[in-house]
Amino acid sequence: MGFDSAAENEPKQRSWRDAFAESMSAFICRFAIWIVLASVLLAVGSALLAWKQLGFITDRNALVDPDADFNKRFLRFNKAFGDQEYMLVVITPAPGPIGNPEFNPPLPDESLRAEMKAAAQDIALRLRAQPAHFPKVIERVDPESFGGTRMLYMPTKDLEVVAKQVGEGKAMLNGVAADPSFPGLLRGMKAGIDEGTASDYDETRIAQGGAQMAALLKTIRGAAAGEKVPDLFAFESSDPTLDKDGYFFSWGGRMLFLVVLPHKDHEALDQIKEPLAAARKITGEVGEKHPKLTIGLTGRPAIYSDEMASTDRDMLRATILSLVAVTLMFAAWFRGLIKPLYAMLTLGLALVWTLGATTLVIGHLNIFSMVFMPVLVGLGIDYGIQKLNNYQMGMRRGLSVRDALTDTYSEIGIGTITCAVTAAAALGTAALTGFMGLAELGIISAMGIMLCLFAMMFVLPAMLTLHDRKRLNEGNKILIAAMAERKALELEHPKVHQIGALSRGLAWLGVLLTLAGLVTFGVQTGRGWSPFNYNLLEINDPTSDAVGWEKLLVDHDQRSSYAVCLREKPQEIEALSKRFEPLVREGVIRDMESMWPAQEAENRKWLAELNTALPLSFAERPKEPSTPKNLGKAARELQAALLDLCTRSKTLENAFAPAADEAGSIAAMCRENPKLVEQGLATTEGPFFAAMRHALVNLKRDANAPAITEESLPEAIRGRYVGHVDGKKLYALYLYPAKDIWIHENAVAFNERVVAIDPEITGVTIQVQYSADIIVNGFIKSVIYAALAIVILLFLDFRRPLATMIALIPLFGGLAILGGLMAIFNWQFNFANFFAVSILIGTAIDAGVYLVHSQRADDPVRVLKQTRGACVVCSMTTVLGFGALMIASHNGVFSLGLLLSVGMTGAVFVAFYVVPVVLAWFNARGTRV
Repeated sequence: MGFDSAAENEPKQRSWRDAFAESMSAFICRFAIWIVLASVLLAVGSALLAWKQLGFITDRNALVDPDADFNKRFLRFNKAFGDQEYMLVVITPAPGPIGNPEFNPPLPDESLRAEMKAAAQDIALRLRAQPAHFPKVIERVDPESFGGTRMLYMPTKDLEVVAKQVGEGKAMLNGVAADPSFPGLLRGMKAGIDEGTASDYDETRIAQGGAQMAALLKTIRGAAAGEKVPDLFAFESSDPTLDKDGYFFSWGGRMLFLVVLPHKDHEALDQIKEPLAAARKITGEVGEKHPKLTIGLTGRPAIYSDEMASTDRDMLRATILSLVAVTLMFAAWFRGLIKPLYAMLTLGLALVWTLGATTLVIGHLNIFSMVFMPVLVGLGIDYGIQKLNNYQMGMRRGLSVRDALTDTYSEIGIGTITCAVTAAAALGTAALTGFMGLAELGIISAMGIMLCLFAMMFVLPAMLTLHDRKRLNEGNKILIAAMAERKALELEHPKVHQIGALSRGLAWLGVLLTLAGLVTFGVQTGRGWSPFNYNLLEINDPTSDAVGWEKLLVDHDQRSSYAVCLREKPQEIEALSKRFEPLVREGVIRDMESMWPAQEAENRKWLAELNTALPLSFAERPKEPSTPKNLGKAARELQAALLDLCTRSKTLENAFAPAADEAGSIAAMCRENPKLVEQGLATTEGPFFAAMRHALVNLKRDANAPAITEESLPEAIRGRYVGHVDGKKLYALYLYPAKDIWIHENAVAFNERVVAIDPEITGVTIQVQYSADIIVNGFIKSVIYAALAIVILLFLDFRRPLATMIALIPLFGGLAILGGLMAIFNWQFNFANFFAVSILIGTAIDAGVYLVHSQRADDPVRVLKQTRGACVVCSMTTVLGFGALMIASHNGVFSLGLLLSVGMTGAVFVAFYVVPVVLAWFNARGTRV
């Protein structure tokens, strides 16, 4: 049975498709050399234009709609406060978190803590020596640089302890203030005993006071003997993250970090490539000097730089692998390399044209649109394969070049145009989304697809024409006659086309896999499984040191993630901080930070008590050290007072008897070995009391803390809290989330609570979550738009609902099978692979289009057979091209290759087994779809 059998012997009417095919082949054959030359010249011009004018935008903030309110606020914040995207140098005890997921070192002792600070100082000095790479390096904030306000930033409980200790030692401090010497210190201790305050305390405090006095007297005895005296008045906080020297500790003192602003080259793909390399060299050299420590680099700039390096490396390897694999498949299918290389060369020309078009239309590439190359390689080569396959089939039937081209344009020309237009529509609909990065990728990909179509429709046939010019207008007459005789026999004795059992079985398998995929995906999503993973850390290269260190910071310190409130008046910041306090108690906000500490009012109360307890003035240090005679006398007087105290009660005796013994030891040493004491006092007393006097003078100054102003802030941190924009001064209040905001649900929960209090809030947490939501919503919209565009375009081409539905079967089947496998194996879409759906829509539709068009040809059985084979080759080259991405170490690139490979493989299976069986069923009944 054949198509329209009653009219088979009637003269065939010349359709517009035939006219199109003949006109195209005539044009190609006549102007082949000029077409090739013009295409090469256009590529050279495009390359020069792109080289001179094509820019790169790697700033992620620039990819968001600049008119979006949340982005306006963040850009204003950046303008007022400068670049806040810092790189962090992190120092921990060895062995560090890299390769040690359970890393949890004990708290460093004083020796190791001092070594951590020494390493930080060394690194800071080396970084500052390269100001071109590191314009800002902050390793510590000098406590002396707060202009007398530093005590306001202390934990209130620590300040309370200091105030009470000073109050209890008031008499002793008065003695030291009047006479800053060891004898003066001992006389001050005696004055405290004479006042009788010790008897007023409970038993525990009495015991503590006695122990402290004994320890102090033991220190004085050691100093008199020439031993080094520790800094008895050093600030010791109950919070180990607070350091007396102003270094930045976190995680209970296990981590020390430096804040580094790297120089960013906004015109380069990798903005901090050179600064990051220099910083890693420095930290490596310092790390070798401190084997007990591990030093790493992280922060968003370092993570982005590592990500760029990883993806570049992975893309290069994948490109080489895919080119080799596709070339080998070409060689096997076409039994040679020359003509397949023409197709690859034509594709290369189209890619260069796309760069030129991008330069003219957009002017730059962004971090999303940079991936257009592998997209076009995977899609654009398919049009060349179809063209080359049909052309070769015509040549094997003995046709001339012109007739082979005519048949090619007639049989698959319109189908190729439809495939390209639908692919361009599928990718180009991304331009309708609100995310600039995705929109530009869609525009560039759509332009590239149409340029690939143009190249494969004109340039590739022109190259083939030049290659086979000896058969330009005349084919193999003998072979043509044989093929005509064979065709006549087939028309006279048409074969009944039956569908075999194996074909039916495989077709039903494809249907079952499609249905199973749909059901599995639906069930899993109904159970709460999310097909999208927002966590940017999880898609990065897990071997990246920056990612490893960032995960440690995420677990123990969220400083790189913050929301920030901006106000023009200090009073507004204070009012806001009070409104956010309930969120701190609820565990939503881990910490708040502004130039005005939340505990300022409470601390000022304790500072008032401290000021009252401290002496009004402090005498200058004597030029000459004390004598053994003076020290011995003061020690004997103190001993007598202590012995008298011990007689008052058993509790006092148990507490202060050791102190009395120490005082007696000092007196005995001064009497028995005055030379040793004289030498000891000469070396220890001056430095000890100079440091003590300095500490007390500063304590008195800080007890009268002035109002906090921007001038009172250290210059190193002033710009973090006070900014200037449009002639206005802005003050900042930073809020740090208690939970990991890399997890999208945590970011949403945190942002919803803080936005409810301050609708004008901005910061990293807002920017990351809102941008992510725009990307995902844009992705969903682009998929919906692409699906609608493809259905409409297919219907305009086929003009029949049945043909449109059949052409959609491979796409539908491929996506359903992919969705089912994603649900089973917990594969998820992410910010690196979500564009795979648009690529699949633009690619998987091709096979259905070509197969339906082949069924409408004059010789549907032959054309369907050769088209089916070409579709398999096209699909497999796409699978190989994208599958090569699975060698990537970057999880996002790997997942892109995985989803594309699985989706295309599913579409290939359905296209190869289900669609041909459906079309064969219609063929057997003489019906065209």
